[in-house]
Amino acid sequence: MINFKKLKFKNFGSFGNSLTEIDFTENNLILVSGLNGRGKSFAYLDAITFALYGKPFRKINIPQLVNTINGKNCLVELEFSIGSSTFKIRRGLSPKLFEIYKNDVLIDQNAKSKDYQLLLDEQILKMNYKTFTQVVILGRSSFVPFLQLSPADRRQIIENILDINVFSNMNQIAKAKVSLLKENINDIQKKIETTEEKIQYQEKYILKLEEQRNSSKTKTEEKMDTLKKEIKTLIESIKSLKESVHDGIGEDSLDNLRDKKSSLNSEKNTVVNKITSAQKNLDFYEDNENCPVCKQSIDSHFRENKISESSSSIQTFETELDGIKKTIEECEAEIKEVSDKHKENQKIQEQYSINMKVLQNYQKEYEELEKELSKEPENQEELEKETQDLHDLNIVLESQKQSFEDFKLQKKEYDICVSLLKDGGIKSKIIKHYLPLINRVINTFLTNMNFFTNFELNEEFEEIIKSRHRDKFSYMSFSEGEKLRIDLALLFAWREVARVKNSANCNLLILDEIFDSSLDSTGTEELMRNLKTLKKNGSVIVISHKLDQLADRFDKTVLVEKKNNFSSIKIK
Repeated sequence: MINFKKLKFKNFGSFGNSLTEIDFTENNLILVSGLNGRGKSFAYLDAITFALYGKPFRKINIPQLVNTINGKNCLVELEFSIGSSTFKIRRGLSPKLFEIYKNDVLIDQNAKSKDYQLLLDEQILKMNYKTFTQVVILGRSSFVPFLQLSPADRRQIIENILDINVFSNMNQIAKAKVSLLKENINDIQKKIETTEEKIQYQEKYILKLEEQRNSSKTKTEEKMDTLKKEIKTLIESIKSLKESVHDGIGEDSLDNLRDKKSSLNSEKNTVVNKITSAQKNLDFYEDNENCPVCKQSIDSHFRENKISESSSSIQTFETELDGIKKTIEECEAEIKEVSDKHKENQKIQEQYSINMKVLQNYQKEYEELEKELSKEPENQEELEKETQDLHDLNIVLESQKQSFEDFKLQKKEYDICVSLLKDGGIKSKIIKHYLPLINRVINTFLTNMNFFTNFELNEEFEEIIKSRHRDKFSYMSFSEGEKLRIDLALLFAWREVARVKNSANCNLLILDEIFDSSLDSTGTEELMRNLKTLKKNGSVIVISHKLDQLADRFDKTVLVEKKNNFSSIKIK
């Protein structure tokens, strides 16, 4: 409950530089009176709403609130308590001022002025301007009756009175959360798509590296297989070459054969010489019967023996020569055969050397390929790094998917909250629960003012008014006096419900010119009776011009006067 204590102001409206103070601590029925334009509404309506909400009750431009003569240092201070905490609001113009004190300590002003006001409305007063002017103030000049408000404004006031506007705040927070979660879900979806795309590219790149590695390995293995076959072929060729070598054939055997031929040629020459010598002897003895030198006769017998001996020698030598020639021919044939075999052995040896060299190179190359195959591939380090990167990307993807699921779950939960907190949810249940009480209280106050109708607000806050004959009426179909009774009944009902709920409950009620309007004498009596019952909960302030008619009905009378264009308050 809000307990208003003191209101102080200066240079506000028609009030001058001297500080004016109004005390709300006594539970009195107070009449405020004075001629028109003296400042009654400034003091009791505009000052308090300006202090609380930064704007006057009446439709006055804010700069016009500053006293036009002094033109500066406009200040309004309002003190009140809520529970064990005391508050003071200081609001001024020229210069502009807005301060909130709690237990004499200034509340942090780092926030913007609008947020500072929201702190006052929502966290301290827990009552906005519309609710305040429906529960605390009823003024005929600027007051908009509850039944002339829009359905949205009616709902807002009742929610405030029932202290369920917290659900509206919660709904706004839940909607903001849903909106943020939608953004988070969209962001995480984009991140998931990006990560999945990166993983696809990473997998393709790793596959390419593996293909390169496998291709290199395959080529090495194919090359080794080819070398193995070549080595095998060479070994078989070398073996065949070894087997095809002619044994015992060499330069020595060829030299021996050549020496033998040379010796045979020498023998041949010797035999030829012998044949020649023997032929000479034969020719000599056949041609000469006398010695050509000494001219002596050669004995015929001797001559014939010599001829026979020479012929026999020639025949023997020729036979020997034929044998030597044949042996030479055989030797030459053998030399040719050995020479051919020797040349063939040389060719075989050359080919053998070539094959052995090639074999050694192949074997060396094969060993190098074996070592290369046993080593890690050249791209192994890169492949391991890229594989680790792929693993890290998969971890990131799993984390993102988990976040996505978490966001979806949170959004689902907040969607449920939004559904519960909207007008047709929890608030509707609470309002439906309190509507019978509200309608009962309204009808009680209508009955107390001898206005016998059956008044009912439905869940859409539309009025249903029936007469005793059950005829249906609308609010606008009643006379001004009857509408005023309904307005007052609603005002009193809101205060009673607020008192029961301890929500928009306060110790102050201000009625501006209600007695000066369309109330007849009966209505005046009924209103006074109700006001006397209400003062037990706080101060009831009535602003009226009917000082002579009403003064004796109130506990205290306050006169607002103006002298030298400055207003002042006088208590009688």
